[in-house]
Amino acid sequence: MITFLKIILFFILFSYLLRLLSPLILSYFIKRFQNNMKTKFENMSEKGFNNQNNTTKSKVKKEEVGEYVDFEELD
Repeated sequence: MITFLKIILFFILFSYLLRLLSPLILSYFIKRFQNNMKTKFENMSEKGFNNQNNTTKSKVKKEEVGEYVDFEELD
């Protein structure tokens, strides 16, 4: 019985602490995401936007597989 009450008390305290700390945790992740996007944008502006598009198009090659053969059914 005492163990059950300890478990319930733990969950109540944990939910209360989580409710208090959630704005801080959320702001940390938003700032981190913002810094990552800022560095990516700065890298893109240094390289140029058209440079990246040209390299991806030149790497794509189409391979010729062969000719199409139409087989007829035999009775």
